[in-house]
Amino acid sequence: MPLFTAISGRHVSSLRPLILIVFLVTTLIHPATGSVQFEIANGETICFGTYALVKSVITSNFDLIDDEGSPESFSAQISDPAGKVVWSSDYGASEGSFRWEGEGRYELCFDNKDTTGDGVGDDYHVGFALRTVPIVQDPAGAAGEKNSMTSQLISSMSQLLDQLEDISDHQTYMRARESTHRELSENIFARVVRWTLLEGIVLLFVAGGQV
Repeated sequence: MPLFTAISGRHVSSLRPLILIVFLVTTLIHPATGSVQFEIANGETICFGTYALVKSVITSNFDLIDDEGSPESFSAQISDPAGKVVWSSDYGASEGSFRWEGEGRYELCFDNKDTTGDGVGDDYHVGFALRTVPIVQDPAGAAGEKNSMTSQLISSMSQLLDQLEDISDHQTYMRARESTHRELSENIFARVVRWTLLEGIVLLFVAGGQV
């Protein structure tokens, strides 16, 4: 019997969906880019790029780590290889997500425009992810079966894993936000302790001087 002709009594063609799903999972658990955090200053534009050698699913999301203030000057946009903007967030949006199929170089840009004209404005701490995952083709699709069960399974799993990655990214942003809040709380507590000690020392000197 030829190798791989039968596995546990099943013909190799019946295992094609399982093989494709395993390959899809293996591909998707190694995204091109994980979540990243950076700070963008007032009046600054920062861009990040990704390149899809073959037709791929390009996904992205972002979240402002800072809770203070209204991000009316902040927006994000994604451009295709021709330089055309295929997606953009509204100014003032604190989070957003994007999904697109294509190939070539795609660019994600964050813009914190200067709304005051004097260079005085808010800086923002931004978390984002930009991933490029090749599209797994169903071999049966070449024979014209574009709506095969395997193709539907691949598409559904791809969308599900995109959503799981998005949830994981936002959990990372939440942890970063919690870390920032914890650091702020610790700094405030340290200042309160220092002022309390200083106040106690002053009171001791005053009381000693009156004796």
